[in-house]
Amino acid sequence: MAGAVELCGRDSEVAAIAGLLAGARRGESAVLVLRGEPGIGKTALLEHAAVAAGDMRTLRGTGVEFEAELPYSGLQLLLRPALGRLSALPAPQREALEAACGLGEGGGADPMLVGLAVLSLLTDHAGADGALCLIDDAQWLDRASLDALLFAARRLRAEGVVMLFAVREGEGAFPAAGLPEVRLAGLSPEAAAALLDRSPLAPVLRYRLLAEAGGNPLALLELPVALAAEGDAASAPRALPLTDRLRLAFHGQVSRLPEACQSVLLTAAAEESGEVAVILRAAAALGATVEDLAPAERAGLLLRGDADGTIRFRHPLVRAAVYQRAPLGQRLAVHRALAAALDAPEHADRRAWHLAAAATGPDDEVAAALERTAVRARERSGHKAAAAAYEQAARLSAGPADRARREALAAEAALEAGDLERARAWGRARPGGRRAIRPGTRGSPRCGRTRTSGRGPTP
Repeated sequence: MAGAVELCGRDSEVAAIAGLLAGARRGESAVLVLRGEPGIGKTALLEHAAVAAGDMRTLRGTGVEFEAELPYSGLQLLLRPALGRLSALPAPQREALEAACGLGEGGGADPMLVGLAVLSLLTDHAGADGALCLIDDAQWLDRASLDALLFAARRLRAEGVVMLFAVREGEGAFPAAGLPEVRLAGLSPEAAAALLDRSPLAPVLRYRLLAEAGGNPLALLELPVALAAEGDAASAPRALPLTDRLRLAFHGQVSRLPEACQSVLLTAAAEESGEVAVILRAAAALGATVEDLAPAERAGLLLRGDADGTIRFRHPLVRAAVYQRAPLGQRLAVHRALAAALDAPEHADRRAWHLAAAATGPDDEVAAALERTAVRARERSGHKAAAAAYEQAARLSAGPADRARREALAAEAALEAGDLERARAWGRARPGGRRAIRPGTRGSPRCGRTRTSGRGPTP
């Protein structure tokens, strides 16, 4: 079974998932939150569940840190394979979900109706065989999507639906109160040693890796590969946190790929949807082709979606490593290429954020596009997303009047979102004040530990 090595020492978790899937086949529903540090095995357990589900209908989604400004973006990507069944929903629910996913002409999307629509759609999608809903990095879902999914999760009873949320410890907020939860700890010393047995290592280095990895499966798998490729065990990083060491391991894997392949990888890392058509159009503008994907696929860094025309990274840390290792000039070029590729009207919001990520100074045209994005977000009850878009529009405004007006709108939207601290901060902003713009950054997404870390992913 794919991913069996990564599941070494996870017998209890595998048994729990098997029980949930068996219940779904009997028409029972269940929810489980998997919580733990990066690399601890959450993604591997989701992969195992997808394989173990067999013919059960499976929906997959991933929260992406720099997409949190787009309301219902995570929900739309998760439900995309099931949206063809919207006609089976009651009219009010259907219209609300269509508005949320940008498929209808309606204005606001009532949050409760959207949540009910998600519940109805999952029930219909399950059919007689059951359905599995997998959400990785759920802590980075946009708030509107998260609210709708949790609303549905808390009301599942006998629909034959299993929902698994993987949540990274210490990153973002995930209000899982009332939901069953499993906290993944490091592997036992015996399981860690068994996993490391797969890598031929000198005894001294083996002992050191076992001590430093702390039972983290991804570290046990990736660090030996990185050290072998470097050919110098003494160069292994010593004082770095585990996540940083893993990111460096992925840096090495990416750097050994052909330059054109690295360009496609960077484009995929910067475009949250994973849509192959969009990524390849942008990559083509940078001189890459579809054939340049092959080395990354052979290395296992990228995985193709079954039938939805998407690609995804093997692990979120791979995406982060690809984006962060790229020079600023390349990241700016990729965002410009993606903005050009997203030229359809329905992609206006994603295009606006890519343009903002490529901005190196005040730009009234981009600021206006972001303001339109904020208006659309507000109409869809995405007040937090609207505040983020208004805020970045203010930062990119060339004139003090436009900047002050957008700061006031940011404060209003933040207040509507219940973010009093942010509302006060923008309410105190002076009309003539000016906030610094760093090239290639976005003003307010939840990116890593800073507010100006750029459009790309952060572990």
